[in-house]
Amino acid sequence: MKKLAFLLTIGMAILFTSCKKDRIENPDTTPDTMEELQVPADFSWKTTKDYSLTLSANANGIAEVNNTSGISYQKAYLSTGQAYTMKLTVPAYEKNVIIKFNGEQKTIELTSLTITVQF
Repeated sequence: MKKLAFLLTIGMAILFTSCKKDRIENPDTTPDTMEELQVPADFSWKTTKDYSLTLSANANGIAEVNNTSGISYQKAYLSTGQAYTMKLTVPAYEKNVIIKFNGEQKTIELTSLTITVQF
């Protein structure tokens, strides 16, 4: 009986001393103010991109610039033989826009800051 109590005591001591939580101290790296925030010099805070979009057509009509979900960004009246240039501001994540004119639709990739489209 003494042997059992001794083994039980030793077993409990080993069990409770071996199961310790490792204490790793991590310093708080979250800045309290915007001035403490460390941002790379080349980081762009802009959430939009500006494009120069020139549209021309062989007929009069309204051109509509939409995103791929169908939401309209801008509309413009095009006259025959007269180019129309607009400043198009879209969210920075947009990669394509859709331009509709007189039943015709074109998908334009936003790869350049200056874009020309002929209908």
